[in-house]
Amino acid sequence: MHIPQITFTRFLASISIVFLHYGLLSWPMSSSFLSPFGEDLIAAMSYFFILSGFILVVSTSKNGFLPKKINSFDFWKRRAARILPVYVFALVVFFAINFDYDPSIPLNGQIRTYCYSLVLLQSWKYNMALDVNYPAWSLSVEAFFYFIFPLIYSLMRNLSNKKLLIFSAVAWILNAYIFIRLTNANFPENFVKFFPMLHVATFLTGMCFGILFIRNYSWLESEGKRQIHFATIFTTLFIFYSSYKNYEFYNYQHNGLLSPYYILVIYSLSLLKGKFGNLLSTKPLIFLGSISYSLYILQFPIYQICQKYLPWFKNQTKEDMLYPYLIVLICVSSLTYLFIEKPARKYLTKRKTVA
Repeated sequence: MHIPQITFTRFLASISIVFLHYGLLSWPMSSSFLSPFGEDLIAAMSYFFILSGFILVVSTSKNGFLPKKINSFDFWKRRAARILPVYVFALVVFFAINFDYDPSIPLNGQIRTYCYSLVLLQSWKYNMALDVNYPAWSLSVEAFFYFIFPLIYSLMRNLSNKKLLIFSAVAWILNAYIFIRLTNANFPENFVKFFPMLHVATFLTGMCFGILFIRNYSWLESEGKRQIHFATIFTTLFIFYSSYKNYEFYNYQHNGLLSPYYILVIYSLSLLKGKFGNLLSTKPLIFLGSISYSLYILQFPIYQICQKYLPWFKNQTKEDMLYPYLIVLICVSSLTYLFIEKPARKYLTKRKTVA
C-alpha cells in the first residue's frame, strides 16, 4: 500500500530538526508565539522512528493483505540500498572537512569513531554517538530496527488486534518509565537519548499500528476516520496548551513520549481525502518528502561548508545565515537525491547476487 499523503511529513520532521539545530534564534522560531515550543522540536526524532515502523509494515502489504513472512536478505538489501549511498557520501564529506591527521597520535585512535560510524554502530558506543556528523546517530538506531524487523514482523503478525493494542500500550508505558527513571537518576545523556535499545518501543509501536491499519482499513476508511480526525485535532490543541512554556515536557519527550499522538497524526493523514489530501499528494510536496533523508543527513556537513568555504556566509551570525543556508541545503539535497540516492538504490536493488 502506498500512502503519499504522509510523505511530506518526513520533510516537515527533517526541517524541524534543522531548525532545532540552527534556527531557534531566527524567525519564526524566535517569535513570541513559537519560541516557547522551540526545544520541543526534538520530538521529531521519535516521529521518524514510529513512522519507520508504520511504513515498513504498510509497504509490505499487497491488496490489503500482509504476507506471512518477509525475506530477510531481500529486505536488508533494499534498506541498505536506501540509506547507505547518501549516508556514506555524507560521512566522506564530513571526513574531508574535519579530519586533521596528527602524527603524534596513533592513526587507529584518530579514525576509530569514523570506523564505528561507517558500520552504523556509533550509537551502541554511546559516548561517540555524536562524534561524527552528529545527526547520523539516528541512522545507527534505524539500522538496528531494520535488522530486527523481519523477525519481529513474523511474531507480531500472529497477534490478535487486542494483543497488539495491549503490547503497544505496555511498550509505550514501560519505555516512558525507563526513560524518566534514567533521566532522573542522572545517567549519561548520550546513553539515555541515543542508545538504540531505548528507542525500540517507539519503532515497535509503529509496527503494531501498521498491522492494525492494514487489518482494519475498511472500517477506518468508512466509519473510523471521523473519530480519528476529531481525536487528532483535539489532542493537537491539548498538547500545544499543556506544553506551552512547560520545560518539564521538553525534558521527557525525546524517547517516544508522543508516540500515541503521532499514531493519530499518521492515521489521520493516511485516511485524508479531498482537497487537502490531494494537496499533500502533489508532486512538489512528494519531492520534498523524498529529499528529506538527504536533507537530514547532510545538514551538518553543508552547514560547515557554508561557514568555512562560501564567502557570502563569512562573518554572518547564525540567525542571518539560516535561510541562505536552507536554500543551499535543499538544493544540495535535491541533487544528492536525484544523482546519488535514486540511481544507487536502483542499481543496488536490481543487481543480482552472484552465487
